[in-house]
Amino acid sequence: MSECKATPPPLTGTLALYQTSPIPLPYFESNGSHPNKLVFIPGLTDTMGVVPYLPRLAQTLDKIGYSLVQFVKCSDLGGFGTSSLEGDAQEIAQLVEHLKSRDTAPCTGKLVVMGHSTGCQDVIQLLSRDRALSSTKPGSLIHIDGGICQAPVSDYEFFKHSLDSNPLGQQQWAESQSLLDKGKPSALLSREHVAPVPASTHGRGPGNSEVALNPAFTAYRFASLNGPNGDDDFFSTNLPDERVQEVLQPALSRASLLMLLGEEDEYVPTKANVPAMTERWHRVLHSDRFHTAFIPKASHKVDNESAQVFLCNTVSAFLQDLH
Repeated sequence: MSECKATPPPLTGTLALYQTSPIPLPYFESNGSHPNKLVFIPGLTDTMGVVPYLPRLAQTLDKIGYSLVQFVKCSDLGGFGTSSLEGDAQEIAQLVEHLKSRDTAPCTGKLVVMGHSTGCQDVIQLLSRDRALSSTKPGSLIHIDGGICQAPVSDYEFFKHSLDSNPLGQQQWAESQSLLDKGKPSALLSREHVAPVPASTHGRGPGNSEVALNPAFTAYRFASLNGPNGDDDFFSTNLPDERVQEVLQPALSRASLLMLLGEEDEYVPTKANVPAMTERWHRVLHSDRFHTAFIPKASHKVDNESAQVFLCNTVSAFLQDLH
């Protein structure tokens, strides 16, 4: 949910719908003629096209027979506050099925999902259980070859370490806990801190950006994102071994995984020992299908050009090693 430091170059491709019901949702593909697809899942407050390394990644993928697929899901921008990981996963599964079954240039090769930031939780949630194909005979399952997590950091740890200087967060946490104690997980937190209409100067202003920057939250999702052991708490550095196994092993049993961590990720707590965490992941999971890499000079969104090159080369190598 960090800002873009520079405007990414434009991408060309094809825009279409991956579902028409219960709500029409679009996707954008860089080169639909390729047999292999990489589906990209952005983070909180993001949507299609806002992660700066995507144009370079699309060029890299093009060289190895992959297209880059971006899509709109209901939780994009400010929708995440009233959504859930499982809801995201169901929409991504619909996109995957569409890519594999569409009439024109369907995916006949590998299909890999890649998440950025909280999109990493979506990758793990998607792969954590079998997902049925809706358009074929009963018992058929969606197959995904790999999952990539770029900036798999803990929303809970970031919230916890910023709480002392975040009085609004303190208020929202207390309110979410009160509502959950009353058995009201779907109740919305107070929005009194957000103006109903944005201020205007000569007819210009921030627009509806507060919808994404200060979104409506259900008690459930606020606690899930910002509390320990919530449904979103996949990557906290202090997770016990049993929780690491519980979170990552089901996904790893269905697809190879690559974790990409930035050397200068501003959302990682300064005292966090990330190398020790990744070593523990490897020890607990003990699988040759589980891979990690540190990206030198990489911020959360990987703004640095040399870091982008490193990321793209690492992703390319992972994809080409899939069997």
